[in-house]
Amino acid sequence: MGQQPKIRIEENEEPRSVPEPGPAHRWRADKPGIPDGPGEWPEGGRFTTTGPDPGWALRIISLTELPDNDAKLRKVLTGLMLARSAELGRAPVREDLQVALMLCGYGDDLPRYLAERREWWLEAVPHETRPGETAVAAIDRDLLSLTPAQIREALIAGDD
Repeated sequence: MGQQPKIRIEENEEPRSVPEPGPAHRWRADKPGIPDGPGEWPEGGRFTTTGPDPGWALRIISLTELPDNDAKLRKVLTGLMLARSAELGRAPVREDLQVALMLCGYGDDLPRYLAERREWWLEAVPHETRPGETAVAAIDRDLLSLTPAQIREALIAGDD
């Protein structure tokens, strides 16, 4: 829309070229644990590898025919898949589900103690803050970084 010919716009009424007020330069978080800048991020160990979103693990599980259609089993498998994918620094993949099923005792020639341990994990699911955390806590983190064949050998040998 054009300007009326008899209305004069003053200089202070014209659009500003610089936004006011300017950006906050020294903002500080007032809650503990919230980093204020790049120098305050924790470093070392597992602090630099964040865990992936559980949604993809749930999708992989939903597209796979499981040996047992139990909601508690799906939660344990999701926890194990997320622990392995976070250990390897990537999102969950089908191989993580294969490993989680082996850790739960599903597979050929796997020892009986794995099935007994799975029953213990399934009983713990309703009492956990994060479903599957009992299973994740029971597994050695170094075992999760191995290939599926190496994990199978370790499970058969009883070294988990």
